[in-house]
Amino acid sequence: MKIMDKLSTYAALLGVIGAIGGGFYTWGQFNSRLDAIEATPPVNLAPLKDKDKELEQKIDEALLYANEYKVDLIDRIKKVDDKIIPVDLTKVFKEIGKVREQIAMLPEPANLKPVLQSLKELEEYAWELEEDIEELSKDVAIVKKENELQDVQIEEIKLQSSNPLGG
Repeated sequence: MKIMDKLSTYAALLGVIGAIGGGFYTWGQFNSRLDAIEATPPVNLAPLKDKDKELEQKIDEALLYANEYKVDLIDRIKKVDDKIIPVDLTKVFKEIGKVREQIAMLPEPANLKPVLQSLKELEEYAWELEEDIEELSKDVAIVKKENELQDVQIEEIKLQSSNPLGG
């Protein structure tokens, strides 16, 4: 059994030495990666800083313009507010109430359908009368022209009968 104890002691010792060696190996890998990172040239952040300054300037300018417009807008609003005259509308509301009361007191509206029907019939009759008047006006104009023609013919007959040579 002494051999077994010795073998287990050696095995444990080899395990501890292997674990320590693995730790050193990992530490070496970590250091080599860190060295590689440190060896790369640093990133140039100057252009970003310049753009950052430009953006800050633009933002400052925009804020100045916004403040100017805000002040201008506030001044305009104040001018408009100064022109606004408050009006007391209580009298108007009272008058509206009186009109509503008067409307409520009106009797129910009458049935207007027969009146409207009569108006439509009268309108149709008026159109017919207008057409008849136009037709009669034309007939009267024709009769006037006929009368004028007859008057001219009568004058000619009178002239012929008064002329001793005319026969």
